Amino acid sequence: MNPISKYTTIMITLILTSIHVLMLPAEAMKGHMDPAVTRAKIDAVRDVGRGGDLRWFAYGAGCWMFAVIHAGVNDPPVPSDRLLGKSPEYVNTYTDTYKRSIKIRRMEMSAIGWGVSLGATLWLWNIFTD
Repeated sequence: MNPISKYTTIMITLILTSIHVLMLPAEAMKGHMDPAVTRAKIDAVRDVGRGGDLRWFAYGAGCWMFAVIHAGVNDPPVPSDRLLGKSPEYVNTYTDTYKRSIKIRRMEMSAIGWGVSLGATLWLWNIFTD
């Protein structure tokens, strides 16, 4: 084995080993998460629901990329009735997870609406310009 490949193999082995060693504490901590934090994440994702999907699809179809940008920038309100009497850890985790999940869902639906509208526009353009 030539010296370059020998040292390259040693360096790659050291890098992979160090990455693995650095990830072990993070993996160990996953199992010891606070039950309130876990419950808050589950509740927030469940509460996002699918209520405004058609509305954001229509925004995307009508406003195109501006709807996608608005969905990503807009800060959605968090339902306050879900936070009454909860611990501060629950409230913080629920708020962060809810806002992130609803933004992602709104961006997805408006992007789908934009894509459908763009496809229909190009199809009609093709029909009327031939």
